[in-house]
Amino acid sequence: MSPAAERLGGRWAVVSFPIGRVSAILTANTFRNLTFLRSLWLDRNNLTFLYPGTFSALSNLRELDLGWNPRLTHLHANTFRGLSNLLSLDLSSCNIFEIHPLVFSYLLSLQVLDLTSNNLRYVPQAFRSLASLTRLSLERNHIEAIGRDSLKDLKALYELNLRKNRIWTIQNDAFAMLNRLGVLDLGHNHIADLPNQLFSGLIQLKTMHLEANRITRINCSFNSLLNLRKLYLNNNHISSISHAAFSNLKKLQFLHLNKNNLSSLPKHLFAELPKLKYVFLSHNPWDCDCKMLWFPTWIATYKGAVEGMQCAFPVLHNQTLLDAFTHGKLINCSIPPGLASADKCEESDANTAAMPHAISDKLLWITLAWCAWHLAETLDKSFSGLGSDVSAFFL
Repeated sequence: MSPAAERLGGRWAVVSFPIGRVSAILTANTFRNLTFLRSLWLDRNNLTFLYPGTFSALSNLRELDLGWNPRLTHLHANTFRGLSNLLSLDLSSCNIFEIHPLVFSYLLSLQVLDLTSNNLRYVPQAFRSLASLTRLSLERNHIEAIGRDSLKDLKALYELNLRKNRIWTIQNDAFAMLNRLGVLDLGHNHIADLPNQLFSGLIQLKTMHLEANRITRINCSFNSLLNLRKLYLNNNHISSISHAAFSNLKKLQFLHLNKNNLSSLPKHLFAELPKLKYVFLSHNPWDCDCKMLWFPTWIATYKGAVEGMQCAFPVLHNQTLLDAFTHGKLINCSIPPGLASADKCEESDANTAAMPHAISDKLLWITLAWCAWHLAETLDKSFSGLGSDVSAFFL
């Protein structure tokens, strides 16, 4: 091996070994004469095993990069013995599938841990000793579930990246102890349901990524996120949103709802978002009918930007921006009181799955027909026969 090194005050400060030049196994004697080393880069080599105590002489080490060693699959309990002052550990792009529960117990000062692109299928118990950890990346693993106790001891954590796993279930209170968390990335997983108490405890969260999941409805899962600035819900299957879904998000600035299955939005959805700057709504099948009569009024007073809201219905208004509608065109619209949902969050998620019991299917069909008739009345005279045809269709 012929390492590249830098000196600090006559002592070794940084050592970087050339790519592919490190032997497969490191022993306890490999670094015994580099006691003042601050940074050690062993990335992109052929490491297969780290002998227990390999780094035990490096008590001053602050940064250790072991990334991109694809033959490294297992970590012994004493692998990192002696590294009590280590601040950053990179284990990304290895093939680690198992981590001993005590492997990080020596890393009392560790702040950054990168386990991106490994083969972990669960959140290791080994994290429970990392009381100083502020950044944790588990992106691109094979994790399917987050248990109630998986992350409970990471009380200093600010950024948690679980992007591009296979997560489909998260137990309530899984994030309850992470009250310093500022960024949570759950994007590109298999999450379908968001229980109301799922994010309780995340009082300092500023950015939430939930894009590219399988979410179908939004109820009141975000009520405790009082400091949230950015919410990414794009590329899901969302078709309904509760009136009060965002009512507590007084600091929300960016809301991404594009690429979902939304056809309408509750009237007061944005009314209590004073800091909102950007709303992304494109690539949804919007119904430009009576249910959205409120939107032109809101957008006229809104000082931020709305990206892409084109009508999918009626067909004659296809590709027309919804904000082009005026009260003059929909002046006769009024939704029967029974159709408006309460502005309160349901206490249980089960209540959000069904429409209010007072509404019958017949009333819904009649209301749609009535709205369609009034829409047709406002269209060009050349389409004057459309009203009776549409009414007949709905009835």
